[in-house]
Amino acid sequence: MTAAMLLADPLVTAACSAAAALVLLMSVLSKLRDFERFHAAFDAYRLVPAAWSRAAAMAFVAAEAGAAALLVARPLHASSALAGLAVVGLATAAIGINLARGRRDIRCGCDAEDVPLSGGLAWRNAALLAVLGAAAASAAAAPVRALAPLDFAAAGFCALALLLMWLGSTQLLANAARARG
Repeated sequence: MTAAMLLADPLVTAACSAAAALVLLMSVLSKLRDFERFHAAFDAYRLVPAAWSRAAAMAFVAAEAGAAALLVARPLHASSALAGLAVVGLATAAIGINLARGRRDIRCGCDAEDVPLSGGLAWRNAALLAVLGAAAASAAAAPVRALAPLDFAAAGFCALALLLMWLGSTQLLANAARARG
């Protein structure tokens, strides 16, 4: 089996889409649970005028929720993965801009943990971008076969494994921040 055939397998699309949907859903729920905390983090990025900050933060959460919903509703479509790529890419660009400004003291606002901006955070997001890119490329390729019932279980287990890696990296970033002081 060649790499192109493997990438065209709908199992890859389903697993990557499910994993990304889980990550985005967890992120949205965290932001909605404590919107004021997220808004404070969003405002600290200083990428939009202060007067627009609240509306922009709400729009970002809505876009993230929309991307997650697309990944759940249409997991085998490239447009769903592209929506996720846009949202995660925007968040990663915001992190990169503030890292370039030397602003490592602000919190990412991306989940329940108080994770400050760091290169590790950018790499964690880059991994999610790679998962979404694989989902988009896989969905755009002509499927080599139809999904079988066992494929759904395999996709679920792959998505769970990817989610656990995401959560593990988030915990490592939070622990590193606590250790630094």
